[in-house]
Amino acid sequence: MRLHALELTGFGPFRETQRVDFDAFGDDGVFLISGRTGAGKSSILDGVSFALYGSVPRYDGGEKRLRSDHSALTDPTEVRLEFTIGDARWRVTRAPEYDRPAKRGGGLTTEPARAVLEERVDGVWVGRAAKPRDVGVALGDMLGLGAQQFQQVILLAQNKFSRFLLAPGDERQALLRTLFGTRRFEQYRDDLEQRRRDAQKMLDGAAAQARTLLELAERMVEEQRNESGLDPDGSGAGAGAGAGADAAGGATGAAAGDLAARREALLVAVDRAHYRIEQAAAELARADAAHRAAADAHAALVERDRKS
Repeated sequence: MRLHALELTGFGPFRETQRVDFDAFGDDGVFLISGRTGAGKSSILDGVSFALYGSVPRYDGGEKRLRSDHSALTDPTEVRLEFTIGDARWRVTRAPEYDRPAKRGGGLTTEPARAVLEERVDGVWVGRAAKPRDVGVALGDMLGLGAQQFQQVILLAQNKFSRFLLAPGDERQALLRTLFGTRRFEQYRDDLEQRRRDAQKMLDGAAAQARTLLELAERMVEEQRNESGLDPDGSGAGAGAGAGADAAGGATGAAAGDLAARREALLVAVDRAHYRIEQAAAELARADAAHRAAADAHAALVERDRKS
């Protein structure tokens, strides 16, 4: 947001229209508003706050003496502020509620508060809102800060800086979060946390399935060992089977909660089972060869006996 010009009429100490051209100081970057006590320095800041929010920080708890004491009954009170947000140039005009002479019957009548918001389009001011409430909603959406936040951080009233410093941590955090636009980072954090929870849920499901399969495999290995009738020490022909089954059985106890260790134990059992299968296949091949040799010898004997 960039301020361009501020006009104050019948506002604060200023009866006549006073114009502050902020663009004249644009090249300086930082400038100082100085003057004697009561010269109206704070009233300039009050005018900015009133134009944007319809309130001023100095009078938020008491009488709102926005109208100049020097104004005659027929003099108007009005604040106009031109500013830019993004690529759009805006002008807001506000007037507080005050008493003025009645047009009929004499006496005084109350002039209601009014507000108008305009946007400059192709060199022409186009009305966008014409009621205080509508103007407040439109400016609230554009500025992104409420009046209290604006007056705490952007435009600190006299003697109120300590209010921000002494504010509770959660209040200051919310204010700074809005000021520096950290909501997107919080959204990133929340999204990553949700992804972590989803991944953990998938991992827990996969772990439960793995435990079920491991328990089934361990039970099958144990049953196979029991059915084979191997010695516990795996001696004799069943040495491989006994050792493999012991490894898998041990996983049920010592490494029951360690899926990786249980899996490694089962892989050892599978390797030894493959070894036993290979040994059995070799034994079967030798038995088949011996059977064929015996069959040939028997056939030869039968043939010799027949001829004799």
